Amino acid sequence: MKQRVRGVRRVLKVRDTQKRLKELALLQAGSHCASMEDSAKRIKRLHAETHRSETAVTAGSLAAMMELSDRLLEASDVVEVSVQNAMQNLAAAERQNLAAQAIHDGTEKLLKSKISMLRKRDTRQQDLSSNILYNIGNYKRRERRDDW
Repeated sequence: MKQRVRGVRRVLKVRDTQKRLKELALLQAGSHCASMEDSAKRIKRLHAETHRSETAVTAGSLAAMMELSDRLLEASDVVEVSVQNAMQNLAAAERQNLAAQAIHDGTEKLLKSKISMLRKRDTRQQDLSSNILYNIGNYKRRERRDDW
């Protein structure tokens, strides 16, 4: 039984490591998602600023502003897709983190129940060994065996 408890403790250590790795992955996914959202906001702000400034001096500068506006619009579309992917990755990391937490908690409960069972068994054995009537019966059995 003690070997089983040691085995469950080893498994619990592994589950704890897995849980910490999943938490780290969740933090990384969250920071990546936040940075992608920040990039999307900056691109939209730049795009809005290019449309606000209508003071084009020459046709060349107007063409450059329109080119910049088009490129910012394309970048905005690409970043929106990246933001959606980052959100999906964040959601997946959250699900994996919850699963790792549940597995860790289950293993912890199993360890506690094994330890409790082991303590109860040890207590029962100590009670039996200190019980005078039980020991008298065992002594009589030993005497019978010796009689043969």
